[in-house]
Amino acid sequence: MFIQSAELTANPGKSADLGPMVTTIRDFLSAETGREWWSWAVLAGRPFGTQLLSTRVDGFADMVEGQMKLAGSADWAELSGAASGVLAHPAETYLAEVIAVTGEATAPKQFTTVTRATMAGGDMAATIGWSTQAMEHVTKLTGNGGTVAMSAAGRFFEVWWISGSDTAEEIDSGNQAMNGDAEYTEMISQAGSAGMFVDGSVERMVLVKTP
Repeated sequence: MFIQSAELTANPGKSADLGPMVTTIRDFLSAETGREWWSWAVLAGRPFGTQLLSTRVDGFADMVEGQMKLAGSADWAELSGAASGVLAHPAETYLAEVIAVTGEATAPKQFTTVTRATMAGGDMAATIGWSTQAMEHVTKLTGNGGTVAMSAAGRFFEVWWISGSDTAEEIDSGNQAMNGDAEYTEMISQAGSAGMFVDGSVERMVLVKTP
C-alpha cells in the first residue's frame, strides 16, 4: 500500500479561502476517483495556512488510474484552476510506500503526527529495522497504532513515521509517555550515535482532519 498526498500552502491573506477549497477538492477527488480522500489542516510544522490532501492507493497502477480519470475531466480543470492566486506555489506531491503497521490498522484518526527523516545511506537495513522498532515501541507506550513508510517519489531514502490520535489530549499524554521513557530515549540516542539519519533532516507535522 502507498500513501499519496499533496501539500497546499496559501498565499498570505488567503488561508480563509484555501480551507473551504481543499475540502471541496477532497470531495470531488473521492467522487471522481472512487477512492476515499482526506483533508487536513496543519496545526504545527508548516507555514501558517498549509493544508494537505491524502489517500491510500494499492500501487502506481492504482494511482495512475485515478489521475487519468482527472485528466479528462473539465470539472477538475475548472476546480483546480480556481486555486490560482490562492496558492503560494504549486502543490507539493508525495508518495510513500507503507513498510510496517503497528497496532490495529484503522482509518485516519482526527489528529495525525507525521515525522520524517532522511536515511544517511550507511546500513540501510539496520536503519529500517530501527525505524520499525521505534514505531512499535511508541505504539506500546501510547496505545495508538502507527505506520512506517518510505518515500517512493520525491526525496528518496526518506522514512515516515505516522501516528494517529483521537484527541489533542492523547497527543499530550503520548508525548509525556515518550519523553519519560528511558528505553525510548536510548533508542533515539542509538540512532544519533550510529549516524542513521542525515543531520538536520528530521521534521514533524501535526495535522487535524477537517470536516
